[in-house]
Amino acid sequence: MQYTSTTSLLLSLLLATQTTLAAPAPAGNYPISKQIRVALSDSTGAHAQQLVSLQEGSRSSATPQGTGPFDFVSVLIGSEIAQQDLRCQVLDSAHNPIIGLRGANTDITFSDAGKGAWKFRAGATVVSEVVCDPSFKQIDSDAGKLRVVLANDGAGFATQTVLDAGARAEAAPIGTKGPYETVELRVGELVEKQDYRCQLLEEGSNAPIAVERKGSKDVTFGDGGKGEWTFQAGEKRVGNIVCDPAFTKADAA
Repeated sequence: MQYTSTTSLLLSLLLATQTTLAAPAPAGNYPISKQIRVALSDSTGAHAQQLVSLQEGSRSSATPQGTGPFDFVSVLIGSEIAQQDLRCQVLDSAHNPIIGLRGANTDITFSDAGKGAWKFRAGATVVSEVVCDPSFKQIDSDAGKLRVVLANDGAGFATQTVLDAGARAEAAPIGTKGPYETVELRVGELVEKQDYRCQLLEEGSNAPIAVERKGSKDVTFGDGGKGEWTFQAGEKRVGNIVCDPAFTKADAA
């Protein structure tokens, strides 16, 4: 009987040991090469850097111990993580995605790619949550740009010209210079100044082309989600397109 009790005890201890060995190690015990980490930092050093660890293979979120405000975020993908192009998102205090800048890129999801930190466009921002998701994709490359669409429906042709936002930019229409009769401005969703305006200069005279839309008349035109503007004087050849953050509307267009 004593033999049976001793045997049962040994078997119980053996099973307990096997269970402990089989349990997954905490994320913090994994080598760096197998970790997904997101680092939050601020330029003043007033707030301690927050390092958040997330899980691989599915959507994973975490709340940093300190909420900042922070200026920068770095995504650090371990070399043994299968999805090296995994992207992460940082949410502000209202749970809206924070817009980041790195080089010429503007986005609301952030990658590693060995290129360093992303800077928050709005500056120091309180962070409520960090989310990494295998389904996140790099945003459309035009999301931070301006697209000017010129058309002549009667002649059956149109052209689209993309300009950079943030400072005065000029470009000749892509392809033909016309003549055109309508213009539409499409402001990218990541352009900070959503009320951006542009202007068309007539070929030869370089005079601003007057346009109108739904009763509003001007020599600059905006987006506003209201569609195209019509040339007031009919068809014109366009020599140059100018977009400038200093442009303002002449009326309540």
